[in-house]
Amino acid sequence: MADRQLTLLVVAVFVWSGAEGWSITESEPAVKRPGESHRLTCTTSGISFSSSWMNWIRQTPGKGLEWITTDALSSGKYYSQSVQGRFIISRDNSKEQLHLQMNSLKTEDSAVYYYSFNCDNWAFDYWGKGTMVTVSSATSTKPTVFPLIQCGAEDAEMITLGCLATGFTPSSLTFSWTKNNAALTNFIQYPPVQKNNLYSEVSQIQVRRQDWNQSEMVKSVVYQLPTIKVCSSDEGEEVSFSCIAKDFSPKSYEIKWLKNGNEVTGQKDEITAPFGERKDSNGNTLYSASSFLSVQTTEWSDGTTFTCVFKGKGENNVEVFKNASVTYKYTQTDVDVNILHPTVEDMFLKRKGTITCQVQINRGRVEKILWQDENKTDMAGAFKVPPKGKKGTFNLELEITYDEWAEGKKRYCVVESEDFFDPLTKLYERNIGAKPQRPSVFMLPPVEQTRKEKVTLTCYVKDFYPQDVFVSWLVDDDEANSDFEFNTTSSVESNGSYSAYGHLTFTLEQWAKPDAVYSCVVYHESLGNTTKTIVRSIGYRTGDKTNLVNLNMNVPETCKAQ
Repeated sequence: MADRQLTLLVVAVFVWSGAEGWSITESEPAVKRPGESHRLTCTTSGISFSSSWMNWIRQTPGKGLEWITTDALSSGKYYSQSVQGRFIISRDNSKEQLHLQMNSLKTEDSAVYYYSFNCDNWAFDYWGKGTMVTVSSATSTKPTVFPLIQCGAEDAEMITLGCLATGFTPSSLTFSWTKNNAALTNFIQYPPVQKNNLYSEVSQIQVRRQDWNQSEMVKSVVYQLPTIKVCSSDEGEEVSFSCIAKDFSPKSYEIKWLKNGNEVTGQKDEITAPFGERKDSNGNTLYSASSFLSVQTTEWSDGTTFTCVFKGKGENNVEVFKNASVTYKYTQTDVDVNILHPTVEDMFLKRKGTITCQVQINRGRVEKILWQDENKTDMAGAFKVPPKGKKGTFNLELEITYDEWAEGKKRYCVVESEDFFDPLTKLYERNIGAKPQRPSVFMLPPVEQTRKEKVTLTCYVKDFYPQDVFVSWLVDDDEANSDFEFNTTSSVESNGSYSAYGHLTFTLEQWAKPDAVYSCVVYHESLGNTTKTIVRSIGYRTGDKTNLVNLNMNVPETCKAQ
């Protein structure tokens, strides 16, 4: 019963938030290319920032919410597997700002990113409005625009006009309508549709036939933000940045520079170049502009991000923004070594896994990469000799058994080079710590997402040690296939033990099958010599006796007992 009350409280918070004098300001939307970096910043006021856990959550188009990282104060920082090693969460308590540094971006990172923070009830109590980050390798393509008019409505008092924009990318496109140069607001803009990596979008408006017959001018205007590119050049005691904003309309614009999310102030040299303009295939005038910034090299240190922010005008004279960033990455080390741990899925299901020594060669020559055991003795056959003078990333894998993993056996990756006085050594070690503690497992009431016609089941695993846990899902005793979405959060530590959540999302139609049974299967080291796993099951029939929670992110609904 306590778990159900907690679930209902999460919904109630969405209703109350925003009524207590707090505010949240998040970054503007951004379009990036794969491999690039981007930094999100959220500024708050009126909340207990310095004493609260902070989170970033994202929602990929067409999918559910995905937790990605938490700053849990003294308890540490936690990341989902999808962003581990690429994203970095940080905070500035003096400015009440939370940052998310996103490196090595992938197309699957395209999503709306939300900031939230927790109160004592562990719910995500306060949410930002969300920031859309689009990661695409496609070049920007301007739309072709066609006018549309309703047919067969000669006697109707109102007629419908349409505007079709097709063949463009990225998807950020805005329509506006005017009548005799006066703005009209009662129009509809439909979401974009993608086909062959290009988008199409439609807007429509109704006008009085009397106005139409009097030949009053009704015009649709398509607004599209420019393509933004930022480049840097490090020469001597100064670093120069250039920002090119290409093909925007209308002519009004402003460009400013940010350093780590804050406007660049103090000593700087900044030049904004004059307009350039051209006509596109539809006869529209498009403008281009550029800005150049020079700062001292002392301001261009490892991890520093400079951002060019373009501010233009959209429909109804509303300000619109687009930005692009460049981040300094320190690469002066000759060789970087990173150890990739085996997955818990392999360790629990296959009873063995793979440790990977990842060696990045930037300069010089590496003669040999090898693995050593806990006694620092070379392991037979576990070595690699990179090609002479070859730069890049080299991986050397080593198999580890479940028993070796459970016992915390040490392994050493050794990199030998003529350029090193001593070989470079990196330790793989799994911290065993205290005695394993058996988890408690609960299947929480199903959560219904009414607008998406989906149901989410949650498997709550708590009070276990050590932190490695794996949650899988069965549907009628078979492994859940690609028809289902499932994930497991990273383990969160509290008072010496850990907790985690596993989620399974599927359609309401699948949930309504009377004989279907859904089971979460929990694997943990403490179960190795006993039951091996813990299983909790639920079905539509048993679900009739639980509380079904209706979640709607826009307009929270009343919780109903079914």
